[in-house]
Amino acid sequence: MIMNKSTLRRTCAFFALTSGLLGASAASAQSAPVTSDDPETIAAREIVVTGSLIRGTPEDAALPVDVVSSEELTLKGINSPLDFIKELPSVGSVLGDTNQFATTSQGFQGNGSINLRGLGFTRTLVLLNGKRTIQAPGDGFADTNLIPLFALERVEILKDGAAATYGSDAIAGVANFITKTNFAGVEVGGDWTFIDGSDGNYNISAIAGANFGGLNVLVGAGWQHRSELATTERSYTQQEYTENASGYSALATPGLFAVTYLGAGGINTQLRPDRGCAELGGFVTSPVCRFTYIPFDNITEEEDRYQVYAQASADLNDTTRWHASALWAKTDLESLNYSPAFPPTQGPKGSGFISAFTTSPTNPGLPAFLNQVGLPQSGGANGTIVAVTNVYYRPFGFLGNPNDPGRGAGTGLAKNNAWRVNTGLEFDIGSKLVANIDGTYWRSSRDQYAPGIVGSRLQNALNGLGGANCTGTTPGANGCEYFNPFVNAGPSNPTLGIANPFYVAGNENSSDLVSFIQIPNGTFQREEQFVIDAVISGGTGFELPGGEVAFAIGGQYRKNNFITRPLSDTSNLNINPCYREGDRSCVGTVTDGVGPFIFLGGTRPSSLSQEVYAAFAEVQLPILDTLEVSGAIRYEDYGSPIGSTINPKGSFRFEATDFLTVRGSIGTTFRGPLASNVSPNGVTTLQGLTATGGNYKSVDVFGNPALQPETALTYNIGFVVKTGGLTFSADYWTYKFDDQITTTPADAIASLVANGQTSGNAVVNCASPLASLITFTGNQCIQGTTLGLDIARVRTDFVNGPKVTVRGIDLALNYDIDAGFAMVSVGGNATYNMDYKISDFIVNDVLVTPGFDAVGFGNYARDPGTLPEWRANAYVNLNAGGLNLRYSVNYISSVFDERCENRDPCFVFAGGSSNYGVDSGSFVQQDLVANYTLPVTFADVNLTAAVRNIFDREPAQAYLPLGYNPYIGNAIGRNFSLGLKVKY
Repeated sequence: MIMNKSTLRRTCAFFALTSGLLGASAASAQSAPVTSDDPETIAAREIVVTGSLIRGTPEDAALPVDVVSSEELTLKGINSPLDFIKELPSVGSVLGDTNQFATTSQGFQGNGSINLRGLGFTRTLVLLNGKRTIQAPGDGFADTNLIPLFALERVEILKDGAAATYGSDAIAGVANFITKTNFAGVEVGGDWTFIDGSDGNYNISAIAGANFGGLNVLVGAGWQHRSELATTERSYTQQEYTENASGYSALATPGLFAVTYLGAGGINTQLRPDRGCAELGGFVTSPVCRFTYIPFDNITEEEDRYQVYAQASADLNDTTRWHASALWAKTDLESLNYSPAFPPTQGPKGSGFISAFTTSPTNPGLPAFLNQVGLPQSGGANGTIVAVTNVYYRPFGFLGNPNDPGRGAGTGLAKNNAWRVNTGLEFDIGSKLVANIDGTYWRSSRDQYAPGIVGSRLQNALNGLGGANCTGTTPGANGCEYFNPFVNAGPSNPTLGIANPFYVAGNENSSDLVSFIQIPNGTFQREEQFVIDAVISGGTGFELPGGEVAFAIGGQYRKNNFITRPLSDTSNLNINPCYREGDRSCVGTVTDGVGPFIFLGGTRPSSLSQEVYAAFAEVQLPILDTLEVSGAIRYEDYGSPIGSTINPKGSFRFEATDFLTVRGSIGTTFRGPLASNVSPNGVTTLQGLTATGGNYKSVDVFGNPALQPETALTYNIGFVVKTGGLTFSADYWTYKFDDQITTTPADAIASLVANGQTSGNAVVNCASPLASLITFTGNQCIQGTTLGLDIARVRTDFVNGPKVTVRGIDLALNYDIDAGFAMVSVGGNATYNMDYKISDFIVNDVLVTPGFDAVGFGNYARDPGTLPEWRANAYVNLNAGGLNLRYSVNYISSVFDERCENRDPCFVFAGGSSNYGVDSGSFVQQDLVANYTLPVTFADVNLTAAVRNIFDREPAQAYLPLGYNPYIGNAIGRNFSLGLKVKY
């Protein structure tokens, strides 16, 4: 919300109204956090609870905050931030599991995220001990995989807009990970998870704490390993082409070739598919071999995460306290599995995949190909071969990549490395006021690449002029090598273990040649943030009937610096902007920036920075013993061209009876665009487009210097019932967005230009006003001729998109029963998503997507991603002395594939049609976790055993390459774990 005088007057009036009539309280939990302290200590200690800057106690419950202690995480058998986040009903689709086929997940392997209300990763603020923590560089969301779970005391999840308190990142809410305080002793833990078809996952950690007079020091370290789980280990990833064609491509080895002869009768071209399609695991739709790349991929990648954490706190004197912390963390994925080679969307001659490459008639693999497909050799009955065209083709295909002797996959890498330091002082000012000043600095970097084939290098090698040591112009001489594109080049399909009956020994492609034509294509990214926070809070000395008026006032300064650069000159678009490596003739034309790779895009070096200044205030008014109202307001200035904003918030807490508390809140919020959102630089992602029959194409995403902030009005009303052993709460929440920051929808743009087709085999509308956003085969669109499959690239841009209204209800229940022999707790949590309404999306004055409600849909090709109507969990917990048993059920309701509205059958493809996954089916997972504390005196020794997904439920079906929806269900199946924790 850019401020002008009239907006400022309206905002001030709004603030006066809300602070007087509604107000806010110190945010607190639905139930008091369980810590290592005794209950009397908890009740007496004043702390800052997530959602407020005014000190209070957890019993001051007002805002909807879920509090989960480290002990409860242990009882649930949770051993990673991802496991914790995924079981929260209030959370939508999150990163953490491998899903390279979703546009929103590409390039994020190894990252974790949290996505409250399904509003997006960047709209949930993540804190570590109340201060901002490490983000994925350039992407605007905190990497939750870097959180040191072993050092945590509790996690607080604020499920309410909190921009007035914390700033623009907190539109959806806040996740605050809080570490142990005053810890003394040594704690060592570890666990192992047994997964069929995998080498298993394991965690090891240790922390030590000690007091040295008034100084407390804690240090700890953890290592988490996750093993590779191949797609071939789960049958639900291996659908037949006729059932789920989305994981198949028309581009393969074996490919489709055109052999042109020049003989006595003139030019004669013979079209022949290479042999071996069905024999090597493919499906033939004559004359094309349908290649499935899924067996070469993984469900989970091999991953190692490391964290080292240290903190110290001390009372410097009677009025001054000091604290400091440091975190180093890294995540390594050194063998990411991809298709053996990506298919071409362009070649050295231009855009398009049909006949993108040619093979020299002198290629040593050609004679065996001709014999196997029944064509005469050059100089025989048909005359001399003058040309061989690779009509439908991708390198390697079913033969696998020679440089991965195990699976034959293309291999990539992702490494995240980060560190964070924080220090601060707390001062008592008189008897009522406390001042805090904190400084936080973090730096995060990421190296990431996937294997990409350089088109001009491949073409040269097909002509016998390939290789790093190639000199001269004689094919196959002076260090020059041929690349054999035919199926006779390899002995087998390695990932399926199928021998190739058409292999000819000696026709293999050398490892050195493969390494020359297929190189790492990726980026190095680094971001750093410096934050200064200053707050004064306490009592005012002014009494109301319910007690003393309290307040907080403060300021914040944030500065972010971000750089990105390609890992090599080949993928640097400033150096190689055109189809051919080393060529710059396209500069200034519409094809400037296509890059030299056949599938992956390139990048340009970039350096961006952003500064934000903020001031904020909060007041707490105990009107009556039973009524408390508060108000908060925040001013943030992003500088030019984004501007500044003022956002108020108010809430109330009313104890209607001894057992019933009513609460509510209302406020405005604001999110400024990231520096990368307003940079005119572009990045390339890949997406299976409906208009191309699901084939993956390049989607170029460009920043927008004219991008404006997004604003939202949020409100919440609810109640809490506490009587005896029963606690029940219900909250109704709403978010209303204007000018949401989003990207134009690539799939919808392509579908509009392609006349709504799903097969890719129908003609497109070259006269469409959005045709200029698409690059077609041959860089031209010919009316009546150009097909959906000819779409090579789609341009998208960051824009201020349509209005969005999101509504839902949260429910929580816990009932404690003293059964004599044990304490039994029964309860659950649920989120009911009522509405996620997105209004008409208009691009260049064209209606691209009519307004829709996303609830209950997979949203596979549109925002906000998968959004089931219900997410819920329920549990029965039995605690008898040293034994705790917990049985839990997690439920996610079915979603409908939005691509299938008004279509039956939904998916039409060459050789068939299918309704696979139109209704995903709901998912129910049942878990059992047992914890036992050994009756020993030398230490606290706790054993944990768990079986998850007891009945081995498969994830929900979806017409996606892997065959399932990664956000509805457990893709690894039933698994068992054992854990041990010892505290001295």
